[in-house]
Amino acid sequence: MVTKTENNNSALLMRYRLGAILIWLGVLTWVPFIVLRIAGEKPSLFLFLPVHLLGVIGGSRMRSQARKELGLAPPKRDIWRSAGHALIFIGILCWLPYFYLKLVLHQPVDAMDFLPYHLAGVLSGIALLFMSYWLNRRN
Repeated sequence: MVTKTENNNSALLMRYRLGAILIWLGVLTWVPFIVLRIAGEKPSLFLFLPVHLLGVIGGSRMRSQARKELGLAPPKRDIWRSAGHALIFIGILCWLPYFYLKLVLHQPVDAMDFLPYHLAGVLSGIALLFMSYWLNRRN
């Protein structure tokens, strides 16, 4: 017999997995953008950015909430995890000059000038988070 707690846990686990799917959909939103750029088109960044942000931010919040409701212990804090979060934060902050130039000063700027810095920060931060996870798992 399936109890109410088991149903609740499976629903929370499904929400956790849906959060991961949303994160990946938010990240993979950029594939058509990059393909169009390679093809020589000039797609608007503002068509893809809301989908990216909704997927990544919404998915991460959904996963975090489901993890909390499942009663799972938060990941251990260590130097690698802190450095990973700092690099991700810096990778996101590199967009501030872009939006300032584009929206406030109305300068013609290209998103591809800022993308390498964003990806360097975010991807290296994710690598450090993965390394922290691997080291904690090994110990």
